Amino acid sequence: MTDSKQSDDRQRPARSSAEWVTFAISLLLLSGVVAMIAIQIPGEHLPPAPTVRQAGPVRATGGSFFVPVEVSNDGDDTAQNVQVLATYTSADGTETIADQVVDFLAGGETEELEFVFDEDPREGELDVSVNGYGVP
Repeated sequence: MTDSKQSDDRQRPARSSAEWVTFAISLLLLSGVVAMIAIQIPGEHLPPAPTVRQAGPVRATGGSFFVPVEVSNDGDDTAQNVQVLATYTSADGTETIADQVVDFLAGGETEELEFVFDEDPREGELDVSVNGYGVP
């Protein structure tokens, strides 16, 4: 009985500085993971909300007219296959439609596009819009 009592009374040696450093680093890593999970849980999650706007002046090069546009997703979720239309209506009422598709547009992301027309869109009416998108 005295042998078991002696083993219970023995104290563990103090932790070394390497053990304390390892413990501190692992505690920081674990705290970081828990914080990232906690940030993701609460809050409002907005659905995709793609918008488009003309991003600059029309540029003429070699008989073609380039219209820069920016497509942005103002929501939190990703939009898939975002279809962007540029409709040019000339002074005589002739309509020219061009479209492009952005495969994926993450929440808060902005993508730059350029539409090309044979006629100068500054001489008529130009409208750019999002025609539709998918939710992955």
